[in-house]
Amino acid sequence: MMKRIKKGTPSIRTTTLMLAISMAMVGCGGGSGGNTGSNSGGTDGANDGGTSPQPVICSETQYLQEGICKNKTAQRFEPLQLHRFLKGQAYQLNLKTDQDLDLSFSSQSPNICDFEQGELKALDVGKCTLTLIQAGTSQLLPVNSTMVVDVIEADAEGHKDLNACQAGRPSEAERQLFINTLNEIRALHHLPKVRYDQVYEDQMMQASMLLAVNEKTSHYPDRTWRCFSDIGYQGASTSNLNFVQAYQPLASYGADTHLINWLIEKNSSSIGHRRHILSPFLTKTAYGEVSNNEAKSVPTILGAAMKVVYPYASQTLSTTIPKGVIAYPYHTYPKKFFAKTEPLSLSILVNPQNAYANNTVDFSQVKLTVTRRDNQHIQTISNIQYDNISYGLLANNLQFHFNAMEYNVIYDVNVKNVLVDGKAEDYTYWFKVDDQFGEQRLSGEQRSARESSNEI
Repeated sequence: MMKRIKKGTPSIRTTTLMLAISMAMVGCGGGSGGNTGSNSGGTDGANDGGTSPQPVICSETQYLQEGICKNKTAQRFEPLQLHRFLKGQAYQLNLKTDQDLDLSFSSQSPNICDFEQGELKALDVGKCTLTLIQAGTSQLLPVNSTMVVDVIEADAEGHKDLNACQAGRPSEAERQLFINTLNEIRALHHLPKVRYDQVYEDQMMQASMLLAVNEKTSHYPDRTWRCFSDIGYQGASTSNLNFVQAYQPLASYGADTHLINWLIEKNSSSIGHRRHILSPFLTKTAYGEVSNNEAKSVPTILGAAMKVVYPYASQTLSTTIPKGVIAYPYHTYPKKFFAKTEPLSLSILVNPQNAYANNTVDFSQVKLTVTRRDNQHIQTISNIQYDNISYGLLANNLQFHFNAMEYNVIYDVNVKNVLVDGKAEDYTYWFKVDDQFGEQRLSGEQRSARESSNEI
């Protein structure tokens, strides 16, 4: 028997290896903050017979304020929690000082690791030495620190060992099931194929492991979580997450089932997961799933993650598809990808060449009509909502409920008075949810009625 949630009892804290970061700063010379600089070597005034005022000179570690040299404030930061990188993987690294200033990273071992545009690439096995610099300000001391992380072989942690905080890796069959299902969904919406990007897989597995071993879910886990690492944190904060509680032993939930949960948005407070899946600007992704069969709350906890957010510098901010509606469901749509209880939705692509220009769509004056084609009866819809949040880089969304929808019936949707850059536009499309394929096929083990799945 099973209960379902998409995205726990706190477990015993394990020791996490924290990188020791040596901080090199210029010493605070020139005495205390209240000292005044002076120069005894004055010259006689030629005209008035007095002594000219001497300039106050502060040391490099001080600044002048109202004629007094004051010590600059030292910046501090919490070291990243990292114990290794996997060869061939990519990682987003970012860190701020306690003064909310960004540290810049650079690699001192370019044959082992490379860092540019916010991303580290683990190139070869060895010691990855990174320099962390913050230039400081007129009142803050600079930071110049070094961190060293081992790069190990990609298959060194290929087998799952949750007691050692090793997440394992997806099988090739799981990767193919995930990417094929994703592209099957996108093809229904006339969206371009997405490629599987294995270099982000470690992030997804680390994020999935955090959910599984801690028996809870969050996009922003903290250092109190068992098996916490900044790799897992980056994975969780840039992914669709799914959290499953199963009331019987369950080795796998199935990559296709996770995708269907994200698409349908069952038990989700928003449709952000769907919007990432249907983003015209998504070109690559990675996947991870970790099961915990020694959970305290239920026999099995599973965590899953799908990479959807990348550093801006590495994103494709244009698309080849034409302007128009990206709707769910759209045209003939398989029942396995749909649930009557969840919202229907649409977004308008008005600028394929600039992802950030699609927030000019305004649904505040829209008139939305759903008509049954065979008898021309206007249907009752409810709970109409809209926003301009940038999920999937398409920053507009209109959603509504249509609980009376029937399978195998064509419905025409008319969206009137959409304001695009202040100009009224009308859009139309049709859909039919086809149940000829029966109930949703599940690739994982047989599910029972009591299973809970929540995505966040």
